Amino acid sequence: MTDKNLKDLLHCLDEYMMRTGKQEINEMEANTELARAGLLNDDEPHPGRPLREILMRLRDTNLLPQNIRHLYGQWKIRISGTIAKAPMFFQFQYD
Repeated sequence: MTDKNLKDLLHCLDEYMMRTGKQEINEMEANTELARAGLLNDDEPHPGRPLREILMRLRDTNLLPQNIRHLYGQWKIRISGTIAKAPMFFQFQYD
């Protein structure tokens, strides 16, 4: 998988989440949306499997984006624009 393909997948998922008003989705919902958009086919007997395999490969090679995490056996995908890109303000307060 190339960086351009990954960016296309993430862009499609970001648009889907913004359109539906969701902040976070799981891998099965994400794979269903990617299949509907024609970017990644879904596996009927095992929904979400193609995306899970991609995410596992990215995790194993240490290339997993910050907005995707694997927690308690489930993949959680957040909108990529919600990741903090600026330093914290008022980190130290003086009296």
